Order: sequence, then structure tokens, then C-alpha cells
Amino acid sequence: MINTIWRKGAQIAAAASGLALLASAANAQNDYTGAGETVSNTFTLDYSVSGTAQPTVDNTGTPTDFTVDRLIDVNVAYTSQPDDSTVAPGESPTEIVFGVRNDSNDNMAYNLTAINETADDDFDTTGGLDFWYYIDDGDGIFEPGGDDGAPIDLSGSLTDDVAPDQTLWVEVRSNVPGTVADGETAEITLVADSYYPENWLNEGVPAGAGTEVIDDDDLDGSRSNTGLAENYFADGTGSASIDTDNEGDHSASGTLTVSSPDLTAEKTVVMIANDASAIDCSDFSLLAETDAFFSPGGCGEYIITVTNSGSAAADITTLTDTLPDEVSFIDAEFSGFTGGTAAEPLGAAPVDCAAGACVVSQTGGTVAAGVTATIQIRFTIN
Repeated sequence: MINTIWRKGAQIAAAASGLALLASAANAQNDYTGAGETVSNTFTLDYSVSGTAQPTVDNTGTPTDFTVDRLIDVNVAYTSQPDDSTVAPGESPTEIVFGVRNDSNDNMAYNLTAINETADDDFDTTGGLDFWYYIDDGDGIFEPGGDDGAPIDLSGSLTDDVAPDQTLWVEVRSNVPGTVADGETAEITLVADSYYPENWLNEGVPAGAGTEVIDDDDLDGSRSNTGLAENYFADGTGSASIDTDNEGDHSASGTLTVSSPDLTAEKTVVMIANDASAIDCSDFSLLAETDAFFSPGGCGEYIITVTNSGSAAADITTLTDTLPDEVSFIDAEFSGFTGGTAAEPLGAAPVDCAAGACVVSQTGGTVAAGVTATIQIRFTIN
């Protein structure tokens, strides 16, 4: 599915995380001579005949001139960032950031198109693909809300004029479905297509302002050394199938990877001893007896096991266990939870659990990726 850029009323600042657009060598300023500039050159010839100096021959009255042509080149690069390369199920919105750099020697405007790729990923983002852009301050590092300022709301399908060597940081926003699984990916491609700007650097307002640059012809209809600058495409091929060499467009793709907890939980019960009075039922170092009976007066243990086999921590809201009326609470032990609040029945053991009086809970905290957390609850059978 392809979505063309549209207006968005609110300006939303992204999280400040600075990453370079390209490698330092590729990010160097081109500092090209501007399109439309006239380069003028003269020569002088001095000579003599039989030792007698002759008049100087030169072309100072009619210098040799040429007009610098318009090299049209754009570079799009995906900038993976910690806050956008991994996403959570149901995250809304999520953003993915691209750098669009004007490698031309004249002002250009860009029509931006986003593609939700389908061939090499597991899911598509939903809710459309919304765009904002920031103007880089010249250091080639994405600094939203800082040196790169606030996002600019587009007034149509085109960006404002982009100066030579200038970078726009384009933030593509969409929603992640709630049904995606840990490790699944979505690939999003951004295409920047060159359009005539509102103003050239040296030739004023182009006749085709706001339209796509579709050929490399001279705007006055002829290839000549002087006159208006001729358009010359020098762009390469990016990642999109609609993007080819020397057509004034370029593209790059970025991947969103779902990082999600994968929780399973179970509760088991074992008997520690037939006679609770013969042992310390609150001693969690005591293991279950193989042949113990679930008989009145016995010491038992409930074990709640929470396993996170995903790649992201799970934030616990509440985990609650209300013990049955037929037992009395002795003690509880919590392990594997980071932070949060563990709670157990108040009062000296044993606590009669009739009428729901015994509640064991974990509120808040996390279970980290790859961790198994447990709650062991000791009780006696009434």
C-alpha cells in the first residue's frame, strides 16, 4: 500500500536521540558551484617579431563563458534509533526516521511517498503513514526538539525548498497492530522525488515551480554553453522498485521489529509434609515429600510460575491469588520480579483463609526477558 504525504494539524516532537545520517565520508558537504552561475575566463597572448614586441592578443572583450548546469541528486537514508527500531504490539503511534539530503547544486523541493512493504516482512502497520519533517542544523545528526527544532507541518504534498547540502529528517508515523508477535517485522520505505522549488538559487522562479522534474533537458529548449542551466540527473537507485537511476528520486527502507514479552503462567501444588507440626512449614528450603498425602494438618505449597520467553520485559499490573477457605496461610516467598510491591495476609501464622481472607499479590514491577518469576505460598490444610 502506498500513501502520499498529507497535512497533519498537530506538531509532535520526537524523542531526542541523535544518530548520524550517513557515514562521515558520505556526509561531507559537496559545496558545488551553484546552478545558473556564469563562469567566465580570459586569456592573454604576448609575442614578438624579430625582437619587437607586438600588440597583446586577448579575449578580455569577449570572455569565454559557460553556465553551470543543474546537477540533480537526492539521497535517502534510514536512521535506526533505539526508540524506533523496536516496537511493541499495539504501539500507537510509532515512528521511523529517514534522512533526505539534497545533493544537488540548487534548491529542490521533494514529494515524499511511503510504502508499506509486503514481500519481506511479517505485518503491515495500520492507520496510514503520517509525515513530519525537521531541518537539520548542519551537523548531520537527528536532534528533534533541540538543534533541529520542531517538526514542520506540510502545507501540501511537497516540502519547502531544500538548499544544497541540506538534510531534512522525515518522521514516518503509523500504528502497530495489537496482534503481532515477538520478533515479527514490518518494512517501510520512503521515496523522495525531486520537484521544482519555489526559487532557484541564481535563476529566480522556475517556470515549472511545484511540478516534478521529469527530464534532463535545458529549460530554454537547447543544449548550449550559456543561457539557462540544464538539468542533469545524477541520482542512484535506492531500495524501492519504483526508484531507478537518473530519474531524480531515491529511496531507503527501514525495519520495525516487534520486541514483546511472551508470558506463560501456571500454578501447581505439592505437599511438603503430612504433619505440619513436625516441621517448620515456613522453611522454604524444605522440599516436597514424594509420598506425602493431602491430608488435614499437612503442610503444602502452591507455586505460581511466570515465564517470560520473549525479548522485552513484561510490566506486571497485578498478579493476585486468593487462597481457598479450606487452608490456612503460613508464608509466601517471591522471586524473579524486579520492583513492584509484594503483599501477603497480615497477622501471625497460621491465618485462617475463610471468606477470602488470604490474598497473596504482586503489584507493579517487571519480569525481564528470559526470566522466570515465582511465588511460593506455604499453607496448612484445615
